[in-house]
Amino acid sequence: MAVRHILRRQDQAGTVELVIVFPVAMVVILLAIQTGLWFLARSAATDAATDGARAAAEVGGSPAIGQAQAASALAQVAGPVLAGTSIQVSKTNTTATVTITGHSESILPGLSLPIDVSVSRPREVFHP
Repeated sequence: MAVRHILRRQDQAGTVELVIVFPVAMVVILLAIQTGLWFLARSAATDAATDGARAAAEVGGSPAIGQAQAASALAQVAGPVLAGTSIQVSKTNTTATVTITGHSESILPGLSLPIDVSVSRPREVFHP
């Protein structure tokens, strides 16, 4: 009788361990996936900002051309992983800068990871 009582308590301990460990393991796995989504969104924003800065820095380029190129690249590369995007383009005598802000798609409720990427390129100048 005592052996059955001990075995029953051990079975219940396994259930309690599973109830405690399983949610923690799931949160860790979901955080790893969320981190991957954030890196993917950041990479897409960096690629789009690079394309926009390159277009704005070319001879004859303008901030409007840079913004259109960045928006086009962002639509092709980012897809649903980057939301709430904003694109700002500035051009000085020496550089063209594109800044993209937004947030990565979230799979965890209440978690919104921001994306803020800025890329500058030297302006191309034609010297005849």
